[in-house]
Amino acid sequence: MNVEQHIAHRAWAFESLDALEAFLADPDFVGDNEEETRVIGRKRKELKDGKYRVVILGEFNVGKSALVNAFLGDEYLPMVLEECTAKITHIVKSENMKVVLNLSEPATELELETLSRLVAASGVTADVLAGEEMNEVIIAFPTSQARDLVRTLRPLVMVSAEDDFPQLNAFRGKFDEINVHLPTDLLADDVALVDSPGVHSISETNTRLAEEIIPNSHLIICLLDSQSPGTDHNREFIEKVVNYRHRKVMFVINKADQLNADEIDPKGRRGPAKDLFRSLRGIVEGPEIFFVSALYGLISSQLLREQTTLADLDGNNKIKIPWAVQSELMQGEDPSAGVAQYLAEKSNIGPLRERLLRYLYTENREGALLESACRFVDDKAWTYARPIQVQLDMTRDNPRLAELAGQREALAAEIADSEQRAKLVTNALKVMSAGGAVDGREYAGYEGLLNSQLTEESVQRCILDPSREWIYDDINYRAAAQGGFSPLAAKVEILAEAFLQDFCGALNAEIDMVEGTALTRMGSLCPPDVIRHEGFESPRVQLPEFQTSLAGSFFGFAVVGGVLCAAGGACAVVSGALEQYGILNTDLNLQIGVGAGAAIGVLAGFLLRAATGKSSRRKKLTAAIREQVVQFILGSGKGSAAERTPAIKEQLRDAVAQRRAGFSEFIQAAFEDATQDMRARLAVVEEEEDELRRIQDEVISRLEPKLVELAELGRRASEIAQAHEQHEIEVVS
Repeated sequence: MNVEQHIAHRAWAFESLDALEAFLADPDFVGDNEEETRVIGRKRKELKDGKYRVVILGEFNVGKSALVNAFLGDEYLPMVLEECTAKITHIVKSENMKVVLNLSEPATELELETLSRLVAASGVTADVLAGEEMNEVIIAFPTSQARDLVRTLRPLVMVSAEDDFPQLNAFRGKFDEINVHLPTDLLADDVALVDSPGVHSISETNTRLAEEIIPNSHLIICLLDSQSPGTDHNREFIEKVVNYRHRKVMFVINKADQLNADEIDPKGRRGPAKDLFRSLRGIVEGPEIFFVSALYGLISSQLLREQTTLADLDGNNKIKIPWAVQSELMQGEDPSAGVAQYLAEKSNIGPLRERLLRYLYTENREGALLESACRFVDDKAWTYARPIQVQLDMTRDNPRLAELAGQREALAAEIADSEQRAKLVTNALKVMSAGGAVDGREYAGYEGLLNSQLTEESVQRCILDPSREWIYDDINYRAAAQGGFSPLAAKVEILAEAFLQDFCGALNAEIDMVEGTALTRMGSLCPPDVIRHEGFESPRVQLPEFQTSLAGSFFGFAVVGGVLCAAGGACAVVSGALEQYGILNTDLNLQIGVGAGAAIGVLAGFLLRAATGKSSRRKKLTAAIREQVVQFILGSGKGSAAERTPAIKEQLRDAVAQRRAGFSEFIQAAFEDATQDMRARLAVVEEEEDELRRIQDEVISRLEPKLVELAELGRRASEIAQAHEQHEIEVVS
């Protein structure tokens, strides 16, 4: 990768970060604008400052802070055993020593005053100031004494600070990271060391560190204890760092001063390295392992800086120098320098530092920072594009549109089915009510039922014949005669009512069957609140002239007899006068003859009634009953329609016709209402579907260009990152 390409790619990386930040103001951005702005700003600052981030991971008490101090040459970070670090600490080179805190929300005046008092109470001279940037607090030191920094950090980063300095608990909750700026030549200008909080296992590493710091780092130092370097519970986490995050990992086994010489084998053939090789099998091929003693490295620097003395080492039981070596060093010109050199060699800090710089500058020097920025751009472009892609997919595959299309098609089919079914049901109803065959079944029809069951034969059989039998029973006959024939009239009415009740039952059954079949044929279109008719009630049979007719039949015998005898008497008188006396007084004789004849005729009439016997009288009664019943039920046809009361049959015929017409109209109206309702629902569905289609087109036209832009941004960022990772010498267009 030549310089020109690197410069061009770096310039493009800044442009892409600007494009990402600009997208945060887009209405279609989904996420935390403030958080994303902060992350992008930090990535831009990282790229601008050009720092190579080296993250140090390790379990509690493995010596992470001690290793950082060994790199820095003095005890800048707290490393007391019971005070493990609770915050992520970034260390960079600077002209002046200071601590910068980026808070989630501004510090209060009381918090600043409390922090100033605690710093002063620790014997440290420093200024606690609110930074120029929002929510920033700066602790500036006039000198670069390591002890000032370590005393200042203790109430800020130590786990025990919660109990030791409770007045700062709320303030500590406002930041997760510490930025330390040091003026030391032992730290390269473009290298940042990141000290992570102590944990019980690497897999418990801070989420933010794992998801944000590590992916944006350039090198991971996995610091392990010499007594237990190959723990299985770290395997999964290391696999994620190496294979998924594409980070270079160097494995550093600390406290090598506690090992025998034959146990220190970076090749992994024996000792702790062998256990580490075995635990990393299948994850890291040929892991790069260093044995160091952070303690020895720190003491070596402190001896050279005269911050500690050989006398101090005599009381330190952790420093183990063989007697022969110590004797030889003490005989040298500068025993302190000799011991410092010996400890530095045993610490192996120098070779580790050289390896880190060689990797960063030669293997990763040109592309690591740029690669990190481009992978960040690729990741963010995909992150920002993902909700847009999901929204586009949801817009294109809107289930509501599919549902509406299905409803529209179903309603159109239902409307067509309703119209077709209306014709079928109407035609079937017409045939069934008029009489005929439907679906292989014969229907008598309402008119047919009237004509077949309300006949003279049925009236004769069901009413007249039983009435005749009743009359010819002597007991019944005498009872009827004595009661003015009201018992006979009651009997006839009972028989007529029973006959009509049976017929109305059959008629109602036929109507129920026909209408029920029609409603069944309507199916789902049948109104849920349809009210079926209660049926035709049997007419109440009342024969108001019945008793008069019966009594009149007896009186007729006397009248006829009287008329006949009166005429006969008149003729006899006239003939007698002419024959006996030869006197012709016609008028007088005629009156006398008529009167006498009438009297005799009446008597003769009664005698004639008696002479005719029971049989003749019963025939007269039967005839009278027949005339009344037939006229009442079937009608006699005598007189004009205006002069006579319609017979039962005629009344039923009219009622049935009205019922048939009414039910037919009801069926038609039900179909029309159902169809109208379906058309109204179809209009609503079509209106909603059109509106959703309009919104769909609008959303697609708005989102697609943004998705294409983000996709192109991520594509190019990925290509540049891969080119730098693989050291390909080509221009990514």
